[in-house]
Amino acid sequence: MRRCGCSSLHGNRLTGPIPKELGNISTLQELNVEINWLSGPLPAELGSLSQLKKLHLTSNNFTGELPQRFAELTALEELRLSDNQFIGRIPDFIHYLTSLYQLVILGSGLQGPIPSGISLLEKLSDLRISDLNGPESRVPQISNTSIEKLILRSCNLTGELPGYLANMTNLEVL
Repeated sequence: MRRCGCSSLHGNRLTGPIPKELGNISTLQELNVEINWLSGPLPAELGSLSQLKKLHLTSNNFTGELPQRFAELTALEELRLSDNQFIGRIPDFIHYLTSLYQLVILGSGLQGPIPSGISLLEKLSDLRISDLNGPESRVPQISNTSIEKLILRSCNLTGELPGYLANMTNLEVL
């Protein structure tokens, strides 16, 4: 199964971990395993999927930290991690994923603060983060003024509402 552009196993009752062998499918562009009963840590081998554009992992029972090798997923456009039991902070390597236009981390188990490097994601149009444990922090700087959806709910944010929000003329959800 080395030539596979898309794998959608969305909405089943699949159990167990994601097999590390999926990291060998060099042509994989989309991996969608949302709404299953998958569990365990994510295999670092997924970081070798250099053509992966969509990684949808929402609504499973994944645990552990996000593998550092995910920094190599530079073609990634959509990353959805919500409704899992991850541990650790939102990784600083997120700023290497410069092709991201959608980042959804709602109730993932991850901790804050939101990495400052998120401001480097200039293509980001949909940023949703919620339910972060960890220390208080300020609202992160977001450089993309064409962002359409911005949700930062229960993230232990403090300080003033940033003035740059007024420059987000495409904003539909705040």
